[in-house]
Parts: sequence; structure tokens; C-alpha cells
Amino acid sequence: MLIYKTFEEFNRFFHQPMHYPTIEDIEIYLRNKDAGAFSVISEIYYKVLPQYLPKEIEDKFGEENDPFDISKYPYYYKVKNDENIDDGTLNISDRKSFSKFAEKLLMDYKKNGEKWEIKRIDDFIENINRYAEDIDGYYKNMNFETSAETPTWRIFAQILKGATVYE
Repeated sequence: MLIYKTFEEFNRFFHQPMHYPTIEDIEIYLRNKDAGAFSVISEIYYKVLPQYLPKEIEDKFGEENDPFDISKYPYYYKVKNDENIDDGTLNISDRKSFSKFAEKLLMDYKKNGEKWEIKRIDDFIENINRYAEDIDGYYKNMNFETSAETPTWRIFAQILKGATVYE
């Protein structure tokens, strides 16, 4: 019912262009992972649908010959090189800049830790491990021409940052 009602609401909103005369109207409607339509999409994708996905299908995701891989990206995806990844890690290129990044991450946790997905250190370390394993998938999904096979200080920072929100 949640999936049906969600699509019903999307249809109701997008069916009538008077509902979204400006881009701001769409941004308000979609919001983010904590509120609005995107939060519902995220909940369905990460929490509801996996309950109904057969194990033999789930196991095929991420395989080298993934039968579900969509190699042609939609029009709104543009190939992005490393410099176009706008995640706050662009200028991390050495130990000193990584250390400053880690300091800022700690300050953000002290200030906004209650908003982080992660609440415990063991969950954070587990997410570091999982995100390190999946970061190439992130690059592929975002159509970045980047590989984590040759680690850099920036990739380490991206793994730490990603681990704060990884589900």
C-alpha cells in the first residue's frame, strides 16, 4: 500500500503543472532524506523493497556481469571527473589537509551528532568497512570517472564522510 499510495501522490503532484510553477516548488515537495517526497522514496528503496527482493536476485546486484546494470545513464547524469565531486573533499591531497578534514568532521559531530545516521563507534567503524567496499559502486552510480583502487588522502576522507550516512 505504501508503494501504491506513494505513486498515487507523485501522480497527483506531477500531473498538474500548476502544482510546481517554479523549481523551488519542486524542491519544497522533494525536500531531502529526512522530509518530503525524497524521504518516502528513500524509505521505500532502503527499507520496504528489500523485504520483497528474492535472495537470488539480491545476490546478483554488484556482480561484474550484473544483469540489472543500466549502462546508459539518464540525461541528467553527466560524466563527472574527480574535480566535479562536490562533497567537501576536493582539496584533500596530503596528510595535513586530511587531518584538517578529520578535525572538521569531529567538530561537525560535536555540533550536529544527533543528526548523523551513526550513533555508536562500532557502527561507524562497520560503516567505514562497508563504505570502503562499496565506494566504487558510489562512483559508478554517480557516473564519476574515479576509482578507489589507488587510494588517496581524498578517498580516505570520502570513506570517512560516507560512513557517517551509510545505511
